[in-house]
Amino acid sequence: MKALKFTIFTFFICLLSIFHANATHLRAGEITAKRISNTTLTYRVTLTTYTDQINGVQANEGQNFVKFYFGVTGVPLYDVKRKKKFLINASTMCNVYDTTFTFPAQGKYTITCAITNRNANTVNLPGRTDEISFFVETTIVVNGALGLNNTPVLLNIPIDTAGVGKRFIHNPGAFDADGDSLAYRLTIPKRDFGEGSGLGEFITGYKDPASLGQPLLTEDGAGASIFKIDPITGDLIWDAPGKWTTPQYQINVAFIVEEWRKGFDGKYAKIGEITRDMQIIVVETPNNRPVLTVPTQICVEAGQKVEFKVSARDKDNNNLKITTNSGVYNRDASGVNASYVFPLEAKFNPLNATQKSPAEGTFTWETNCKHVRGQAYDVLFKVEDFPGRFAVQLTDTKTVKIKVIPPRPRGLLAKNTERGTELRWQLYPDCNIQDAEIIVYRKEGCSNYIPSQCELGLPASLGFVEVARVSVKDTFFLDNKTQNGKIYSYSIVASLATSDFVSIPSVPSNEACVGSELPQLAPVMTNVSVDKTDAQAGQITVKWTRPLNFDSTSFKGPYQYKLYRATGISGGAFQLISSISTKVNKAADTVFIDKGLNTFQNGYTYKVAFLYEGDKVLAESQAASSVRLTVASDAQKVKLSWQANVPWNNDNRKHRIYREVKGKPGTFNLIAEVGVQAVNTYVYFDDGLDRFPDDGTNTIQLIIDSTYCYKVETVGAYLKLPQLGLLNNLSQVSCGSPIDNTPPCPPNLTSEEINCQTLDRKAICEASSLSNKFKWSTPLSAAGILCRKDIVKYNIYYARYKDEKPTLLASVASPETSYTHVRPLQDGFAGCYYVTAVNVLNIESAPSTMICKDNCPTVELPNTFTPNGDGKNDTFTPMTCTAFIKTISIEIYDRYGTKVYEGTGDNLSWDGKSSNGAELPSGTYYYLAKVLIQRLDKNDETPSTIKGWIELIR
Repeated sequence: MKALKFTIFTFFICLLSIFHANATHLRAGEITAKRISNTTLTYRVTLTTYTDQINGVQANEGQNFVKFYFGVTGVPLYDVKRKKKFLINASTMCNVYDTTFTFPAQGKYTITCAITNRNANTVNLPGRTDEISFFVETTIVVNGALGLNNTPVLLNIPIDTAGVGKRFIHNPGAFDADGDSLAYRLTIPKRDFGEGSGLGEFITGYKDPASLGQPLLTEDGAGASIFKIDPITGDLIWDAPGKWTTPQYQINVAFIVEEWRKGFDGKYAKIGEITRDMQIIVVETPNNRPVLTVPTQICVEAGQKVEFKVSARDKDNNNLKITTNSGVYNRDASGVNASYVFPLEAKFNPLNATQKSPAEGTFTWETNCKHVRGQAYDVLFKVEDFPGRFAVQLTDTKTVKIKVIPPRPRGLLAKNTERGTELRWQLYPDCNIQDAEIIVYRKEGCSNYIPSQCELGLPASLGFVEVARVSVKDTFFLDNKTQNGKIYSYSIVASLATSDFVSIPSVPSNEACVGSELPQLAPVMTNVSVDKTDAQAGQITVKWTRPLNFDSTSFKGPYQYKLYRATGISGGAFQLISSISTKVNKAADTVFIDKGLNTFQNGYTYKVAFLYEGDKVLAESQAASSVRLTVASDAQKVKLSWQANVPWNNDNRKHRIYREVKGKPGTFNLIAEVGVQAVNTYVYFDDGLDRFPDDGTNTIQLIIDSTYCYKVETVGAYLKLPQLGLLNNLSQVSCGSPIDNTPPCPPNLTSEEINCQTLDRKAICEASSLSNKFKWSTPLSAAGILCRKDIVKYNIYYARYKDEKPTLLASVASPETSYTHVRPLQDGFAGCYYVTAVNVLNIESAPSTMICKDNCPTVELPNTFTPNGDGKNDTFTPMTCTAFIKTISIEIYDRYGTKVYEGTGDNLSWDGKSSNGAELPSGTYYYLAKVLIQRLDKNDETPSTIKGWIELIR
């Protein structure tokens, strides 16, 4: 066939075969529902289907309506119009049908939809699968008490690819906007029970995927093949698909997503379920699946920022792309903006970027009180590899659960007065949540309980009892029901009512103890000092006081101390490390040398309890941690920062800085006394000067990249116990190096030029996307000066048009020196890029040379087509290739000037018929096409007109 060529824009148009009108096409889908009225039982019901775009185009084009059955007696099937359709990829179209329906009364209803027919050659369904109808259903509980309830939405498309012998994981990405609990179970796909019945039946002869093909083994060969779904996470796992008689085959499976709500009585009730029918394509491939690494469950207090890394590796070193789905991004399954979380959605960077293996991305989310709910947020991450044009892409999927809990109350203080015990605390964050309150708890004695990060409420084992509930706007409470002479401790907990109708307690506040005898009855921690820094043989000296002015007539012996230790300087899981029998007048028993520690990597926290009559706890001390020193590289300097969580006050004192003497390991000189005013000023920059000459001047010149070691001695005191004097404690030894502060040299950026004469337009039209590939190198020197080698990452900047300022597109970690920017087919290559280098000090280089790319000005249109129903060249279809096209329209006229066809956008497909459906005779027809192409220069984006003749041959 000859072709007319027009030099206008980068675009190749080929013909797509359109099958007969009753072709089969259904691949997957599900029904979702959402109540949209507070005053009526009105719901918006949505069917989402995924159809075969290769063998069922015409069938899907004709599927403008489907029939819903709402499970209401006397209400017939309901015609529902297609709202929109869009391509998922070259072989799959997504279709959305929705409508509103008002249920006549409260109750349980099953909404169904049946469509003729499924696509062909599904090997785990019986017989000709293109003669089996597609049927999905969703059950909801209609009850005004449930509020504006939503069924879960499934954000991950139900079409996926698996490799023979490779472990396959798919997750639907279910998100419930109401925070209801979700559970998952397998079922069998259904077919229509009878046309017009609204009922379905399980497909007889369905085969479990684990029974298909050979050999029926897991990926590691350790056991029999399995096919299952995790009831909690929703991970659909096939380990592993067997080999079939053909190198490629497809199956259909179904699973149910159950929705459960927790009632005020604490019991869960099922309020609905969705059935998803999905298709899996299995292909023989030598490609190995990539492996994704994500963190375990994360728990944060509302108002805190969630930030973590997601990484992926590929055994074959293929390029990788990490994608992510969740309601926290405020996007629905089609990528359209939604309002699942308010006011700020989460971010993932880089988004939809192709990277070299290993690939990495960063998830961030600024949480707030509106995000608090009983169930964790599921965030789905998926990595896919790019093994080349003729190999099958494989994926790995993992889900991160993010629990957002109420902020804890802070700054609790307790004071004895003549009226009673006065409690004061900081004003709680303005969450603007109805029914939020502060719960006040009290117990006799002090426990110095330190809750873990996500431990909600106070454990009953501590003995706290609730004494009051006040508004979250209060900052004061008077407890006038205490007894003189007793020690009391208080803690407060915030309680927020969430969107899922559950009241969630916060982590408890600090514990505040009061009582005239407290300093005398409780041991007091005084020292946690690091004696030796070592990964295995580290040593810490722990000291505390005896119970001062102890009355042995009131509390009989025998007496003992119990010393507890927790790893880390924030406390946590304390473990008993020593029980020490004592006499209250014996001072030596208040010192303990703790050995065999990893003081190189860890800090440690201690507390001590005093017991009388052998096993009765009189009181516990407050917890005290070791001093933890952090040494970081800085420009021409070394930065020291330190912290400790201790009950005494280290502020308004001079802390001492020691530096190890070069050539004398283990010998340290005092080089400075730092006046500390507050905890955030526990910082010192060593520039080599000795600012404490009393022990001799030891000023040195710091050498770039040389290592220097330090330790810090803190000085503190108990303000209310001056008799204990100053408390000196040493940190562990930590080392670091000064570095240069000059910026890196700009990278040398290169990329292949686009040759419009040799460009493979056929390959472009067959692709689902295009890409710009770049490489760069960092010069050894510039202008006679050596360039820095401490590069940690490279930033890639991009502008769509040449007159726009480039913005950050992606970052890749050093030593990677290449990047591939995957672009939608419509956009093509057009855009400008440059790269910068960033060093360990986060100093960024000047930009590299900017590289700009444009699209080629060539288009080809066919000049004949044969609409004879043989499946070849049946339509004049100029939009089978969307490369570089912004907009397009076409008009076709017969030789008398009568318009016989008109179309725009995706609907450009003339089947040789007139506007009233009559077949037109063979002959020559005139066409006029108007196109707008994506270009590098906005001024070049002007509509162009193509005129020509098309020969219709029957």
